[in-house]
Amino acid sequence: MRELTTIADRQQASRFGAYLAVEAIEATVEEDDGEWAIWVHNDDDLPRAEGMLEEFRQDPGHERYENAERKVRHVLKEADRLRKESAKKQVDLKKRWEGSWWHCYPATYIMIGICVVVSLVCTDWSDVKISRFGVPRLCNDADSVLLQKLGMFGEPSVEVYFQSLATQMMGQLVQQNGMPAVEGGANGGLQLQEPSEFAGRVMHAQAVTEATVPIFQSGEIWRFITPIFIHLDCIHILFNMMILRSIGTGIEFLRGTRRFVILCLLLAVFSNLVQLYWGGWRFGGMSGVIFGLIGYVWMKGKTQPHVGLGMPQQSVVYFMLWLVLCMTGAFGPIANGAHVGGLVLGVLIGARQAIWKKLPFAS
Repeated sequence: MRELTTIADRQQASRFGAYLAVEAIEATVEEDDGEWAIWVHNDDDLPRAEGMLEEFRQDPGHERYENAERKVRHVLKEADRLRKESAKKQVDLKKRWEGSWWHCYPATYIMIGICVVVSLVCTDWSDVKISRFGVPRLCNDADSVLLQKLGMFGEPSVEVYFQSLATQMMGQLVQQNGMPAVEGGANGGLQLQEPSEFAGRVMHAQAVTEATVPIFQSGEIWRFITPIFIHLDCIHILFNMMILRSIGTGIEFLRGTRRFVILCLLLAVFSNLVQLYWGGWRFGGMSGVIFGLIGYVWMKGKTQPHVGLGMPQQSVVYFMLWLVLCMTGAFGPIANGAHVGGLVLGVLIGARQAIWKKLPFAS
């Protein structure tokens, strides 16, 4: 390392040092008895540095020196930001590996806690009813304000509203399609022929769309999410919480709390809407989100195994078998629309990068 020169003015010394750095000459600026010494680290760079010094002395205020100083200042600022960000990540990683649930997977346990609290608060324990599986029913308190606020609609008048909408749309359907009347009405008269399954689905979809408008008008958009916290009996909440804890903690630990929360919100809204259009407004449970998480982990393991997420094929078969069994009706009324909707969206989100790469315009 050789001393190139000394400059009395600190600002000029700093500016020339920045210019040397931009020109890929490694140098150091140090204070020495009230002046600023500039040291060149590599002897091979000394001749070029001396030529640059002569040019600098002739016009130290030239634009190229100001630009060099500005560029170095920006680089140092960015390096400091990256250093702080790296230090923060190291601290967060240390906290995660310490094993405390609050640092590892807070969102998963908070979701479980909310489900448990809702079940305790929204159940009429003075009049406990037993489900077909021999366990107490939950969230059966019709007077619970919390339950009404968490449900998709919540108001007791919604069922009447649906019926009036369906009757109104039936009349419109008859007018539009000329639906024939058949014998068998009251006093030997005529009654309207039952609509086809497709026509019934259309009427239901229209009724649902009409009924969701007040949700947006009132600003209570949380209703598209909060049905996931309502569980209808002890087995329902027990199995859902066990699977949520098993799968959710792994995703949250590896992908981070923010990503996990966003994923769960997307799955909740989509699965609830699919169920609403699929089968009606009386539903609840975390299973739509859970099937979405299953699809997400399954696809991540197939398309991005380096992420660290994956699911054994045996577990995938088990969950798919459970999905099909639920659709047979063997276990009673189940929100199959939420299951299917959550699974489909989870698969798409988990495989989105692989899908994107295969699109013609993405290559």
